[in-house]
Amino acid sequence: MRNKGFTLIEIVFAMAILAVAALAMFAMNRASNQNSMDSYYEFLAFSLAREPIEVFRGFGYGNLRMIVDGNVSPPAAYKVNSMQDIEFNAFSEIQYPAEAAMFKRMIELKPVSHGKLNGISIKVTVAAKSMSRIEVWMRNRTVSLESLILERPE
Repeated sequence: MRNKGFTLIEIVFAMAILAVAALAMFAMNRASNQNSMDSYYEFLAFSLAREPIEVFRGFGYGNLRMIVDGNVSPPAAYKVNSMQDIEFNAFSEIQYPAEAAMFKRMIELKPVSHGKLNGISIKVTVAAKSMSRIEVWMRNRTVSLESLILERPE
């Protein structure tokens, strides 16, 4: 009578198939985690870039022109033409998530004109600080947004 059981070769073969399936599952899990973290940090970077654009839009062309001409200083949180670290401060007027402290931001204002149309170009670049975990998770190290504030025609 023959014993009913598995041979050593069958067991090794089954273990190899299970190992390949487990490795594929772990790789898929890692890729999913990478993509979700990348999306989160990219969303945060776009939000940090959109914020000064919306603030300067609220100022209107006239007030923005005075900032560009140097007659008025911009708010301290929105320094122009210099890379500025985004600070996390729980008691600040402007609240950011803690992860925002791993970014820095450059705001550039430039006057533009085309015929009778005058405007101010706003370009905001948000970049990951060096030696931060964002460098590991984010595929694009920088995010840039541009907007144009036009003077109202008279």
